[in-house]
Amino acid sequence: MSDTLLANVLRALDVAVLERLADSRFQIVGTSPSWLEKAFDEAPAGARHTLGGALPFLDHFLQEAGVVWHERGAERAESGPFTATIGGEDALLRATALTVEHRSVLVLERLTGDADARPILQKAREQRLATEELIRHAAAVHAPAAAVGRATEQLAAAEIAPGQRVAVDALSTAVAQLRAAVETLPKPAPKGRRSS
Repeated sequence: MSDTLLANVLRALDVAVLERLADSRFQIVGTSPSWLEKAFDEAPAGARHTLGGALPFLDHFLQEAGVVWHERGAERAESGPFTATIGGEDALLRATALTVEHRSVLVLERLTGDADARPILQKAREQRLATEELIRHAAAVHAPAAAVGRATEQLAAAEIAPGQRVAVDALSTAVAQLRAAVETLPKPAPKGRRSS
């Protein structure tokens, strides 16, 4: 594979490949993606030329990476997704440290699309909040519906005039329909227990 083709593939994938040099500095292999250049530009003045200054999370990860590079084996270390603020927006990144041809390599990739779980997590959070809201509304309906049902049963058991009996029977039918509808609503969790 030609160097040009490899550089174009890395650019298309939004991946940065860096080699750790003997003096612990990093050198970009190929071209640097625009997001990494922007991260360096936005780093504090005193740390503008360091990876930890551009992407502070890497200060911690590079300690793990150092073990992989020191052992020079087939092992590799992966950071898992982490966020960095680049251009005023949160970017989701992942770092991988490995040894290739006895050289210490750090791969930084920007996660997008299916690899970025944040939209899924946000949607799940919104659904959880909507469910909690529904449970709160249902709790507000269960107790009054039960009270109306009890009161209607007391009326139905009472000695009342035939004209009132028609009204109580109609009320009993409506209460039965209300109870059936309320039964389909989520039931509030017993006191002292959280709903899941």
